[in-house]
Amino acid sequence: MRLARRLVALLGPLAAGWLACWLIPGLLLGRPAALLDGSAPEGWKMAYVACLYLVILASTFRAWRRCGPGCGAPALGSPRLSGLFGGLGLGLLGVGTHRLVLAWGGWWSPPALSWETGLQAVGVALVLAFGEEVLFRGYLLGVLREELGRPRAYLVANALFAVVHLLRPGDPLFKMAYGLGLFLAGAVLCRLAENSGSLWAGIGLHSAWILMGVLDPPTRIHPGWISGLEGDPAAGVLGWALLTSLWVGLGVLGRPKSTLAVSRPGF
Repeated sequence: MRLARRLVALLGPLAAGWLACWLIPGLLLGRPAALLDGSAPEGWKMAYVACLYLVILASTFRAWRRCGPGCGAPALGSPRLSGLFGGLGLGLLGVGTHRLVLAWGGWWSPPALSWETGLQAVGVALVLAFGEEVLFRGYLLGVLREELGRPRAYLVANALFAVVHLLRPGDPLFKMAYGLGLFLAGAVLCRLAENSGSLWAGIGLHSAWILMGVLDPPTRIHPGWISGLEGDPAAGVLGWALLTSLWVGLGVLGRPKSTLAVSRPGF
């Protein structure tokens, strides 16, 4: 009963805000589902994403203050630049290794980039990663671990992380492959948050993944089971292997902190 109350405290405002984010602009455009089916103009899509992540942060911080996890959850607190840049470096090392293997196999060639594009991508990546880490590895993982125990909390939190990203049109086979990659990515981020006792390292790692996805979209990768179905690295054997190796490596190199900082949104 307490778990249901704590989840409703988050999911109720989040669902209402998400509905408003796409339905109101859709009605203004004359096509209610325009933002969900991808037919809306690009400017409207960007506004939708910005509003959605504001809703995610507002809903999560509200729930966290009302009935959020205690000292057993990874904290946010004040920014930890060492954790942020450490996670970012780890992520860039991983995606760099991935792209080198793809290039060696003839599945990818480097894109042409500009400083302007790069700076814009960094801003987008940090905002998206911050919102998702606060939601999934902050509030949800903390609450689920207190209510269900660590193994089941891992399973449920990472399954939710995967399912939320699959709520879009697509081929069922791709969704299955992509869902597995997302689950593994969530497990890596959970382990990193537990080992460091903070969300900032995960924000850095997650930012690196998003950054590469913006600068080097899946359309540039030759699709396949090794490189990734539909060109997405998370939907291929190479991506799964690297994520699994990272998860194992984090388990060998670090252990969850027995006493974590008090879990507060920090705002």
